[in-house]
Amino acid sequence: MITANRTSNKGFTLIELMIVVAIIGVLAAIAYPSYQRYVIKTKRTDMMTEMQNIASRIESQKLALGRYTDIPLANVLTGSVTSGTVGYPATDTLYDVSIWDASTTNAEKMIGNNITNRQWEIRAVPRTAKQMANDGRLTLNAQGFKCRDKNNDGDTQDIGECGMGQEWNN
Repeated sequence: MITANRTSNKGFTLIELMIVVAIIGVLAAIAYPSYQRYVIKTKRTDMMTEMQNIASRIESQKLALGRYTDIPLANVLTGSVTSGTVGYPATDTLYDVSIWDASTTNAEKMIGNNITNRQWEIRAVPRTAKQMANDGRLTLNAQGFKCRDKNNDGDTQDIGECGMGQEWNN
């Protein structure tokens, strides 16, 4: 009797490898956009938190000084204040943050050294050509009114963009 000495081939066929590559491709196509949305939402939430911290610092300064006027911008905005604006975060800046005098219908940015009115509004405008550029402007005013320009059309007049509730979270 003749016995053949056979060696066993171990490994994967080309078809099996192609199936694995296709599965990885489909998973990546689903997961990556979801991850990008998560990163953007996280950075937006960080900015919202910083805006609330700025509002808290304004209120703390008001309690210490007994008034809203003449509160130094450097005491409420972290970082280097240039023309009433500070970049956030300090490294790899995504937003330009400023405080506005909202006592009139034509609000003006406070560009001096001090807050000039009790009707302040904090604005965070995404920088162009950055990751948050299409996310829309955020605002928070002295009454706690929050706005987010969700459709990035330059205004906050659309339904659900402003209010005292969950407008920032959507």
